[in-house]
Formats: sequence, C-alpha cells, structure tokens
Amino acid sequence: INAEYGVTQDGDYYTATYETTTLIATVLNSGQTVYCKADYGSGSGTVTSDITVTTYYDCSDVSITSLGASGYENITITNSGDGTYTADVTCPDNNSTVRWSLTSSSRSGDSATCTKSTGSYSPSYLSSCAPQYPITTGYVKKTWSIGSYGIDVCTSSPTGSVLEYNTVNMRAKMTNPNDTVCGPYAVVPCLINNNCTLVVDADYTKTGCTFETSGSKLNLFYTVKFNTSVWTVSERNALKNPQSSLKFYSCSETYDETMSKRRRSAEIEGVAETVINRRAAPGFSNLPEGEDDEEVIAPAITPDHQTEDEATISLVVLGCVAGIATVIILISAVILWRRKETHSPIAATDTEA
Repeated sequence: INAEYGVTQDGDYYTATYETTTLIATVLNSGQTVYCKADYGSGSGTVTSDITVTTYYDCSDVSITSLGASGYENITITNSGDGTYTADVTCPDNNSTVRWSLTSSSRSGDSATCTKSTGSYSPSYLSSCAPQYPITTGYVKKTWSIGSYGIDVCTSSPTGSVLEYNTVNMRAKMTNPNDTVCGPYAVVPCLINNNCTLVVDADYTKTGCTFETSGSKLNLFYTVKFNTSVWTVSERNALKNPQSSLKFYSCSETYDETMSKRRRSAEIEGVAETVINRRAAPGFSNLPEGEDDEEVIAPAITPDHQTEDEATISLVVLGCVAGIATVIILISAVILWRRKETHSPIAATDTEA
C-alpha cells in the first residue's frame, strides 16, 4: 500500500484514501483480498474490513504479428472500450500482375482478440499475406515403359527400332500441328481450342522426348504458353493436361526422316525460349508445374520391319537367275527403294507467340 492520498471529512464521517498496486493481474485468481483496519484509539477500539480487489490485464501493451510474415501485411488494432482489443490483418489490393490471399494455420487467423481477463491474443498470430502471380505456361511429362517390345525410341542410333522412332521423327511427332493422333496437338485442350501455343526451343528441352536405355522408358514432354494468363492450378491443369493418352505410334502423318539428314529445331526460324515470369516473396513458395505420369502402352507396337517395298525387292531377287544379271537387278531395286523411302522431312512448327 502506497502512501496515504489524504483524509476528507463529511460531517462525522472521515474518508482516508490509499492506492494499491499489484505486480500481476489478479483476475485469474478471482481477485485478491485486501484487509483494512481503522484504529480509533484506546477509548473506542478498532474496526476492520475485508475488501476483494480484482485487477486486470492491459491489452494496449500486448503486441501481435503475422506468422510467416511476407512484409505486405497491414495490421490494425481496435479498442472496444471495455478492455478488449481486436487485431485484424489485410493484404494489398489485387492488380493485373499480382493477387494476394491470407494464409492461416492452427496458430494464426485473419483476426485475433485480446481481453483484459487473458492479457494475450487468441489466436497467438495473425495470418500472413501470400502473393499469387499469373501462370503463363504449363508443362507435362509422360513416361512410357516399353521394355517388353525390344524397341529403342527417341535415340539417334536405335537398336532394333524402325525409322519412325528415331530422334528426328519422334521430335517431329511432338511438334506437328497436323497430326490428329500423335503428339500434344491431338490431345491438349488449349492447343485444340487455340488458347495456347507450343513452346519449342533449339535443343528440344521444352518440348520433345528422351529415352532411358537402362529402364527402357520413353519420356514425352511438352510446354505450352497460354494466350491469357491464369491464376489457379485448376485453371492451368484444365488447359494443359491431355484429355486422352499422349501417343507416339499409329500416327496420322508419315515420319520417315533419316538421322543422316537430321533437321533439328535450328531449322525453326525465330524460335525463342519462353521463361516463366514469376517472382518470389519471403514466406511464399510457388506451386510446382511439372507432372510425371507413368503410362503403360495399351496397344502393342508391332512394327513390320519388312515393308511392302522390301517384300517386292525380295521377290525380285529370289526370282532372278544367278550371275551378273541377278546382281544388277538387286542393286537397281535397292536404289529405287531407297529413293522411294526418302521423303521431305516434316519440319517442326514454330508456334511461339
């Protein structure tokens, strides 16, 4: 008890005023009992009284922050006037280049309250502001297990393979807009509906194929650039994910380019590599774009190594007499067949906007 404030008189009544201070709030213990005693001297004796004093917390001295703050949060504190304080967090306004959303958890919320009875905010933290940037591209990768067919696909010198499965022709399948069966143009919604363009770079790292010899796995992958940016993963997936199997066999177009007449994507004039325009902020991680889906070929690949031309040549050879005439006929037939086999290559199409 501090020093006496003073004594006032009202008729026969005297009032002595004192100020008491507690080190901690007593509300959690239902208050604290204060004992008062008035001594009137030896002639009149003393009077005692018990008073319960309850003290409360001061929420104006309590601070609160956002959990995992990105630095863009705007926190406002409101005093209700009865010892209760409310903290609210808001994010910057959305615009054409960035959108904001509040990210909460079991320990944080968009709003928190501190009462004089508790002296702390509940929840303990406020939500944080997470920036969301427009999604401009989509990437898909499909993996095919083809070990049981004994065919190497998408290799420069395929063993046991046929012409249409070499690297040049497989890349052509992945970039040919006229093929209605093979490649992304036949199955990707945004390409079918002209809502995106296929991204092709000089080394076919954005759209193309690779072959894992050890596991006999073929990887087909493609990248598309959306004509109009989207903001959510579901929107992106609806545009980029194939609506049916991404095929590389039984194509509608012919692919018979030889590796000796290799025409890589350097033929495509003006091809530029597309870079995802995306910024990162503290506390915020971009969602990943890649998909790695395992697929097993349903219809068996049954390449017929003996083409119609080859069968004709065999009959000619078998039907000819031995000697020099047979050799001349065989050489002539082979030259004719090779000429028929060589067609104009299917050039990859530049679909970059």
